[in-house]
Amino acid sequence: YIYFISSIYTYFSQGMALSVFIGGWKCHQSSLYFISSETKKWTESRKYCTNKGADLIIINNKEEQDFVKNISGDAKVWIGLTDQSVEGRWKWVDGSNVTFSSSEHLMLIYCALNYSPGWADFPCGNKYKWICEKSIFK
Repeated sequence: YIYFISSIYTYFSQGMALSVFIGGWKCHQSSLYFISSETKKWTESRKYCTNKGADLIIINNKEEQDFVKNISGDAKVWIGLTDQSVEGRWKWVDGSNVTFSSSEHLMLIYCALNYSPGWADFPCGNKYKWICEKSIFK
């Protein structure tokens, strides 16, 4: 069954909500996520997210990492992690330090991608898909 409530689509299976979509955004726990269908450089991807009142995704734990892998499939996607400010000092876009890591390969002045095996650093000028994240409470 599909119910429509002011641009919110909820899919039910045996009485349980599986996914909620709001204008292309997917709800998971207390955040909304948007995965792009086009490719952009890291900075352009971040600008897209901030223009939508969001930012590139911050991955806080393994459960969120698994969710990201699930929605992105095998695609390489920009995440909100970079060491552009200080080489070797990886920070999330909100300025916080990395407390959960999916990779030991983040070493150079690059931006981080999420892809099937985990995180990897790639030149920020390369073009990939991206994932935006925003709180449902904002």
